[in-house]
Amino acid sequence: MKNLTFRKQFGICIGILIISFIFANITKIGIFTNIAWIIYGLTFVINPVWPEIWDHLDHKKLKLGCRIGGILVLIVALITRFGV
Repeated sequence: MKNLTFRKQFGICIGILIISFIFANITKIGIFTNIAWIIYGLTFVINPVWPEIWDHLDHKKLKLGCRIGGILVLIVALITRFGV
């Protein structure tokens, strides 16, 4: 399977977040928001991508930065309780 580009992956993640926010507001269950943020973080840990404008930089450092960012999103999703 071909890897996603940054634009496609970011768009899919934002779509998942919007759907989960709507679902959390309808059901009044805030855990759906946390689950969406966990999915968002995992996508950047599993498939680290960056904008094309940064493609001239060192790819090892870019992958590491994307994975660190994804882990930070995971940590925030696990320790924060989003209310509805």
